[in-house]
Amino acid sequence: MKVLVIHTGYQYKGGEDTVVAEEIKLLQAAGVTVKLVEFNNHQNVLWKLLTLPFNLQSYIKTKKTITAFQPDVVHIHNLHFGGSPSVIYAIKRSKVPFVVTIHNYRLLCPSGILFHNGKLFLDSLHQNFPWKAVQLGVYKNSKLITFWVSLSMYLHQKSGTWKLCNKFILLSEHARKLFLNSKLGLTSSQLVVKPNFCSVPKLQEQKVEDYFLYVGRLSEEKGIMLLLSVFSSSEYPIKIAGDGPLKHEVINYSSKYPNIEFLGSLDKTQVFTLLQSCTALVFPSIWYEGMPLTIIEAFACGTPVISS
Repeated sequence: MKVLVIHTGYQYKGGEDTVVAEEIKLLQAAGVTVKLVEFNNHQNVLWKLLTLPFNLQSYIKTKKTITAFQPDVVHIHNLHFGGSPSVIYAIKRSKVPFVVTIHNYRLLCPSGILFHNGKLFLDSLHQNFPWKAVQLGVYKNSKLITFWVSLSMYLHQKSGTWKLCNKFILLSEHARKLFLNSKLGLTSSQLVVKPNFCSVPKLQEQKVEDYFLYVGRLSEEKGIMLLLSVFSSSEYPIKIAGDGPLKHEVINYSSKYPNIEFLGSLDKTQVFTLLQSCTALVFPSIWYEGMPLTIIEAFACGTPVISS
């Protein structure tokens, strides 16, 4: 069997990129021939926005790859922004079945995370067009950019782009219910749940030490400011690993408070070593998480998780 995997990598590498890599390894271990077509978001903002509705380059690249590779099935992960929905039309023109794993809420709200200004933002779930999101500028704090992203998603919704997909894979039953009851008009038979998983590297057993651990994206919806606020007013030691838009805030706090240690981005072996030896993983997320890989990895190590 041959599987073509399509994914647009993120500026800040996170759980979704890891999941894609782990799934490819798992398929290959099972004897499946896998080819990855990866797009990126390194282009300037204007180009990304202009090609958001339909990226001709991505269409041509996908079509050529399918013709050469002849996959039995295509598995799409992230399309935004480098891939664009043009990939879907390239696949349908090639008459190959395909599935899409939904890692976020981009199809439901231009924010992509159902979160804005420090709290959940659910207004877009049932609005035919997300005008409230546009008024608030939920994407990049820009009304203009939010409108363009909203218009692109709206046009594909109305033209039936999403209904071309054979199956949508959701990470949790909660996410499945959100999509089933949304404005997209998807049927129950189109939506299935497949949780994330992790592989555990072989490591020497670690002695549990007296520190807490945070691993993940350093961003508002992940509760990183809440985490910094709590630990800056206590003496409990915490190690923070990751990257993201609030990286400089973490560096600032770690320079002022000796109990807060910033480790930067770590590889998988380093993360598991820390997970095995920490008192507990702290997971203060304040948005609708999908299926957090960090929590799964902590459980795989037998490490307690303190979560919001």
